Parts: sequence; C-alpha cells; structure tokens
Amino acid sequence: MKTKAILLIIILIGFILRVVNINNNPPSLYGDELTIILDANSLLHTGKDQLGNSFPLTFEMGAGRPAAYVYLSIPFVALFGPTALGVRILSVLSGIGIVFLMYLLGKEIFSKRVGVIAAAVTTVSPWDISLSRAGFEAHLALLLALLGIYCFIKAKEKSFLYPLSALSFGLTLHTYPTYKLTLPVFIPLLVWYQWGRGFLNKDKKYFFAAVVIFLFLGITTLSQTFIASSEIRFAEINIFSQQNLKESIEQRINYERTLTLLPQEFAKYFHNKGVEYMKVFIEDYLQNFSVDFLVLHGDRNPRHNMATMGQIYAVEIILIFIGFVSFWKSNRRTVIFLLGWIVLAPFATALVDSPHALRSSLMLPPLLLFSTLGLSIILDNRKKKILLIVAIGFAIQFIFFAQKLYFLAPNQFSSFWAYPGKLASEVAVINKDRYDFVIIADRIDAVEFAYPLYTKEDPEVVISQNKYRTLLNNYDFKKFNNVYIGYIPDTLIKTFLSNLNGSVLYVGLPTDAKFLENYEILQGPDKKDAILMHYLQK
Repeated sequence: MKTKAILLIIILIGFILRVVNINNNPPSLYGDELTIILDANSLLHTGKDQLGNSFPLTFEMGAGRPAAYVYLSIPFVALFGPTALGVRILSVLSGIGIVFLMYLLGKEIFSKRVGVIAAAVTTVSPWDISLSRAGFEAHLALLLALLGIYCFIKAKEKSFLYPLSALSFGLTLHTYPTYKLTLPVFIPLLVWYQWGRGFLNKDKKYFFAAVVIFLFLGITTLSQTFIASSEIRFAEINIFSQQNLKESIEQRINYERTLTLLPQEFAKYFHNKGVEYMKVFIEDYLQNFSVDFLVLHGDRNPRHNMATMGQIYAVEIILIFIGFVSFWKSNRRTVIFLLGWIVLAPFATALVDSPHALRSSLMLPPLLLFSTLGLSIILDNRKKKILLIVAIGFAIQFIFFAQKLYFLAPNQFSSFWAYPGKLASEVAVINKDRYDFVIIADRIDAVEFAYPLYTKEDPEVVISQNKYRTLLNNYDFKKFNNVYIGYIPDTLIKTFLSNLNGSVLYVGLPTDAKFLENYEILQGPDKKDAILMHYLQK
C-alpha cells in the first residue's frame, strides 16, 4: 500500500478516536471552555469580549488568557454555534495536525518509514487523544510549537520556512503561558541542532526576517504581562506564591537553624529559602519522568487525563530505551537533540507544581519519536515473537484506555467538567416560567458562565451583566430575565428567599440542605449529589 494511503488511513483513525461523541464526552463544558466560547461568540457578534473590551490580546475573564485559541475558535463558533463542538473542534484538529507533523518530522529527521510509524504511534497516544477531546489551549500551543520546530528544521532546504517557523513560535507564546518560559530555553537547543547541519548556508535574509517576526510577537506577549496582567494565573499558582508551602519552608528553616551545631553565620548558607525552593523545584521537575506519571496514573486530574492511566503505554518504556540505545552511535546529534527536548520541556511545569499533562505536553513528541525508533528497530529485525508481544501490549492497554475514556469517564468524572452548572442551567430553563424568581447560587461550579452559554443569551446582554450587576435584597446578581445568578451566604439563604416578593425556585449546592426545608436533590451522571432545588410558593 502506498505511503499516502497508509497515512490517510492513520489520520482517519486518529480523527475518529478524537471526535467520536465529542458533544457529550466530556459530558459538559468546564470553566475554561465556557469562557473561551463566550468570548469567541461575543467577538463574532459584537467585536468585543464578554467584558466589553474590543479585540483584546488578553482575556480577563480567563484569568489573563492569551488570545490565540479564542480568535481561532471564532470560525468554528460561527459554523457550529456556541456549543461543545464549537469550542472543542479546534483541539480535535490540533490533534490531527500533530499526527501529520509527527509524520513530517520523523520523515525529515530519520526516514519516510519512521515518519509513518510515528504518525501511527501518535494516533493512538493516550496523552494526545485526551488533550484532543477538550478545548485545551495547551494542545493548540503544542501544535504550533511542533510546526515551528518542523519548519525550522526543514528551512535548511527551504529557507523561506524560517519566517513561518518564527510565526508559529510567536503564536505559541500567545496561546499558552508556560511556553513563555519554555521556548526561550528550547530554541537555543534547536539552533544548536541545526547549526551542525549548516542551517545558515544560504538566504540569510529569511532567517533574519524570522528573528524580527519572533521578537515582535515576543515583545507583544511580554507587554501583555505588564499592561493586561496576562500572568495572573501563573502568579497565583507558582511555587513561590503558595502560602502553605512558604510557611512550611520557613518553619523548616527556623527549626533546622535552631538544631544545627554550625555557627549561625555559616548555617544560613545551608538552611535558607533558596536551598529549600531548589529542592521543591527539583522534586517537582523529576516527577515528570516518574513511572507514576508516565506509565501508571499520569496526571491525577481526570480533566487532563480522562482515562486516569499513564501518559504513555507501559510497552513504550521498552521501545524508548531500544530507540535511544540503537540510534546513539549512528545518529548521536539527533538523539542528543531529542533527549534535550525531553529534559527542557517540563521546566516551566516544575515552577508551578507536580506533573501536569497540559503544561508538560511538549515532552510528548520526542517521547513518541524515541518510541517510534524502538518499534522500527523491532520491525527491521523481523523478530516475530518480540513484535507479537509489543502488539499485544499495545492492544491490551489501548482497550483498557478506550473503555475508560469512552464508556466510564463521562459518568465517573462528570463533576470535573462542571456538570452541576449545566444541570442547574437546564433546571432553570425548564422552570423559569413557573416562578417569579429563579435564584442560582454562583457557588455551583462555573454556573455564571454555563447559564448564558447553554441558554444562548445575547452577547450584548452577557456583556451588560458582566459589567453592571443587578441589586436584589442588597446582593449583586447577574440577571437574565427572571433568573438571578449570584452569591448568598449559606446561613442567610432562607431569610433572603423569604424576603422576595413572589414565588421562588432556588438552585444551590447539596450542602445548602441543612439551611432549608422542602427541597429536592438531583444527582449527576456520577451518581453523586449535584444540585439542590428549593421551592417557595407565596
């Protein structure tokens, strides 16, 4: 069978694995997906984000979200509407693009045969399939980074690709924040790799044009850090801002300084914040290479790792080792490049916390390439027994992965996808004509974004309610006709509702039951209590 036909089949399989039942699995949209699609829909119809800002480069409602995923989602929102498919299809297509780029990269660095195998291995990668099935900005960023890497390597033959490489890297910076830390340390490695291949032998003008493009986009994204507070999220969660960790380190330092027999003028060099934070960083960094993360449990957040299995298949550990050893002598520079790529990829993740399938996803392509090399060696040697063992290993793990991803995860982990917010919105829509007031507690996960999305509220109304709240019994609410979404202290819910002049449906958390009578609790697909409904007729 010709290479093009094989590649087409691989891509088709990859597309099916990533898109099947995408509207209902995951079962609802979580907070980031909701804000992305609300911003994209608002820009499509008004030219403003949901806060009323005209074509921003940073989206405040996403805690300083970079712009690329939102803007690139607009055509799909126009095509499919403000739906799950509208926000997720870009990530699905990113997955297909990554499969194709792995073919191109494998072909360029090694051979066409290696490229085809790399595409096949990527198609069934649990890490990439999981990232493809939700509106993850990190997945688009991985596609753009991989495109930048391929174009830079290919530009040795076609110099006009240097500007495209720079554009891809620049857009990566505008897609996912951790790449602002990762790319500056990764690009020198890429330049080193190409330096040995004579990458500036001709048409230097394209290379210098690329430098200008990247600097412009880099300065633009850097300016957003200061102008638009694009790093709010990172500032809140990095290891230096975690209050519990800070207190623990300070207590440990003080304790050790009181115990040490060293004079205090020397003790301070061994027991200090710098040493302790370095330990935390190294520990977090090394966890990215642990068996627990790569093979056993992966990212412990079911939103990022829907099958709650390792980020790669266990059999790939053996293939990676075979690939590394086999190509070390014959293609050492490339092996060092791929190894360096793996080593540098989790750098930004370690500054935040434990391994993370989104922030560490740049590790995936070189791991897949090493796995591909190992598989190609086994195929070359025609060791039928070994090949059979590898095939069975892949098949068994893929079957377990698929059954968890497609049949168990949608129900088991529905709460991780803000399902209570979707359920509360549905309840409000069904009942709003039967009551004078429908009050929804904003303590329900992401409900303030879920309601206007699932009810397809006019973007102008959404902008208005985000900017100007409605006062009701001295509390601020977002108001959509007779539906009010806002915060009420749980101990005051009963008093607040009884003071309203009319019939009331209150939708809140199950824990509100201890403050109310005459309520009904609805469960989610996970068979756990999701929301509470309280009725008050007057």
